[in-house]
Amino acid sequence: MAKRLKRIPSDLVSYIQIEGEAIKDANDKQIIAAYANSKLELVNWYIELLDEGSKKYVVPQTRNHLVGVKTQLESAIKKIMDTPLPKADRAIISVNYPKGYEG
Repeated sequence: MAKRLKRIPSDLVSYIQIEGEAIKDANDKQIIAAYANSKLELVNWYIELLDEGSKKYVVPQTRNHLVGVKTQLESAIKKIMDTPLPKADRAIISVNYPKGYEG
């Protein structure tokens, strides 16, 4: 019996774009880029399954839809990677010492 795979969510690309616009530091950028790349790998795998006519898995979306999602994901990843990191204008640790204890 063929295993039915999960659908790629319709709001996936929107979520990645919104998170990409909210990048505050290198860690944020790395996390969202890694997430987007993992979803791109999943979409590519679904497309491969459809192309080879897999009997083991049932892909719940059409090839045309998946190719559209793939194109949008690639575009979102490129935008994330091209976005410069915001300037680090804040201290990493901010400690307010009382008068006389500034050290």
